[in-house]
Amino acid sequence: MGLKLIYRQIIKFLLVSGTGWLIDFGLYSILASIFGLNVLISNLISTIPAFTFVFFISARHIFKTNVRLFSVKQKYIFYFSYQILLVIIISFFGQWSYNFLLPVLTNNGINPVMSKFIIKILITPITILVNFTVMKLLTEKL
Repeated sequence: MGLKLIYRQIIKFLLVSGTGWLIDFGLYSILASIFGLNVLISNLISTIPAFTFVFFISARHIFKTNVRLFSVKQKYIFYFSYQILLVIIISFFGQWSYNFLLPVLTNNGINPVMSKFIIKILITPITILVNFTVMKLLTEKL
């Protein structure tokens, strides 16, 4: 039963995270391409509404919320703080990756704006895996 539950949670979390990613990527696209903001700033701004959506849907519909130690509000404050730290780290990593890979990508015919999208796509699986683990621990163990 335990493994089956985890698989169900992973699938549901991927669906919710996918929706959150669409929110994130949509805002990121607008900020990076239309407003011309760099990867770092675009990623910092676009992720906040996305991870807020993922937190509340996941806490209510995916994970068995344990309220013995902390309220949902307190857990969100912790998750928000964790996400800000993660987003800053991932955004700097994304900007570094963009700066590092841009010459290679442009030499292969990929324009700088498309390169920003490629970087965003490459860093997404890392954040989904880490977020699933943190959400599960936060909602079910604390």
